[in-house]
Amino acid sequence: MTRLSVRARGRWSVAFRVLAGTLGSYAFTSLTTVILSLLMARIGMNRAEAVTAATLVSFIIFAVVAMVAFHARNAVRASGWWLVLSLPLALAAFLLTPGLPA
Repeated sequence: MTRLSVRARGRWSVAFRVLAGTLGSYAFTSLTTVILSLLMARIGMNRAEAVTAATLVSFIIFAVVAMVAFHARNAVRASGWWLVLSLPLALAAFLLTPGLPA
């Protein structure tokens, strides 16, 4: 088995952090945006305004989530947090979506 040098491990770490910071942040932010827009529409806001407001908030969420990905000790820890936090959001999105059997 070939062992990676310290330099190669550092480069792979950066590559995985970039993936966690972009793809993981995108997935988490899109789920959060869906939940926010569904909740705002459910409390009585116009659907188009709810989607617009949730989309505006999503820019802040994406920036914070991407920064947290680079602040984590390693990419596995950052990805683990996105997965753990995304599962309840996905369930909530499924339950809040109108027209689905729940």
